[in-house]
Amino acid sequence: MTWPELDALFRANQTYLITSHRSLDGDSVGSQVSLAWYLRQLGKSVVLYNADPVPEKFRFLQGASDIVNVQHPGFFDVLIVLDCSNPDRLGWDNILSIAKTCVNIDHHRDNGRFGNHNFVDIGAAATGEILADFLHTVYGTLPQTTAEALYTAIMSDTGGFRFSNTNDTVLQACSRLALEGAQPHELYRKIYETKSVNALKLWAQIWNTLSFYFDGKLCVLSLNLPLIEQMGAVYGDTEGAADVTVQALGVEVGIFIKYKDNEAHFSLRSQGRVDVGRMAQKIKGGGGHSCAAGCTMYLPYEEAHATMLELIKEELDTLS
Repeated sequence: MTWPELDALFRANQTYLITSHRSLDGDSVGSQVSLAWYLRQLGKSVVLYNADPVPEKFRFLQGASDIVNVQHPGFFDVLIVLDCSNPDRLGWDNILSIAKTCVNIDHHRDNGRFGNHNFVDIGAAATGEILADFLHTVYGTLPQTTAEALYTAIMSDTGGFRFSNTNDTVLQACSRLALEGAQPHELYRKIYETKSVNALKLWAQIWNTLSFYFDGKLCVLSLNLPLIEQMGAVYGDTEGAADVTVQALGVEVGIFIKYKDNEAHFSLRSQGRVDVGRMAQKIKGGGGHSCAAGCTMYLPYEEAHATMLELIKEELDTLS
């Protein structure tokens, strides 16, 4: 199916549910609000749903306030799943049954092609990059607010253009979005350089958990989720903690663990020699890229922690 054919499908239907993976990031939020904007331009009815709330740092994006965390009881013409490799990561059991057809748009290599229509480009740095191409093809010049959402999506999934997935295609796409009004310096400031006082206090607690294993090859940070409320912070204030776990010299793998009773979510990062995406796939519902992935274990923290360390040790033991 080509972009014009996908556009024809969108024009032929009326009701839409757009969703993405748990633990929202800039790519999932920016992609959702940009596609929702376009569908509403076509006069369509759109519901934006996610199992988790939008991180504070992305709430400035126009349309982010429309995202709800309560499952909608209705039936839709089209379910659109963005930036998610498999339905288990959506946090809604049997979600594929709530629509006549499912459109799956993603860039993860482990995507299960679960949609009736699948647009999976593993060469893209972000789902936002795919949607930028789609919207520029079928619509043309985008309004500033949509350009900001797509720029945010791409910048987030390239780590502020620091990751190895930053290439000429990415920079060309972002150049066009900048010409349409996205302001690179301002978006970088909002996403990477702005934190509340309570968020900084929460980070002080996170840093206190810093630990290293396996001769310094693994770095771990963790957070007991009830502490977020106790500190007066919000869930999104933890965004970016996983990235700092691979900054220390000698570290091959980093993990950030957010946990509560009988549930632990792992955000995994790698310097490149360990494929954390493949490792995350060993846990039901887990997946991601070779250098950035995630999974959830429904176990007490200590048991989940020990299980993950064993998986990582097996991977590290294979390194020369």
